Amino acid sequence: MKKLLITLTLFFTVLTSKAQEAFEGVWVMEGSTYKTVILASDYAVVRIINYSFKSNGTLNEVILTQTDTTMTTSIYNPRNGYTVGMSYTVIDEDTLQCVFTGDENSTVIMKKE
Repeated sequence: MKKLLITLTLFFTVLTSKAQEAFEGVWVMEGSTYKTVILASDYAVVRIINYSFKSNGTLNEVILTQTDTTMTTSIYNPRNGYTVGMSYTVIDEDTLQCVFTGDENSTVIMKKE
């Protein structure tokens, strides 16, 4: 019984680790000069940074909740005063769907660069 519990624990740890890899990377969306960098540890997404060399800007997102295939965040842009809630969903290994709510309401597809 003890071996079974250890095996199940290791199995679920590996699944969680692989799930966070789905978010990790540099993501771009059509029509934006910003690139989104998502950094993940073995257990969770730990940081999201949005940057644009063209606009000379960096925005940090605050992670509110996350599961293996979804994540919600909040971001504030001091340049335009917008506060936006973002809901990410993994579509496949190279595609995220992002739904914006708040001062911007739209749905976009992000591609891994």
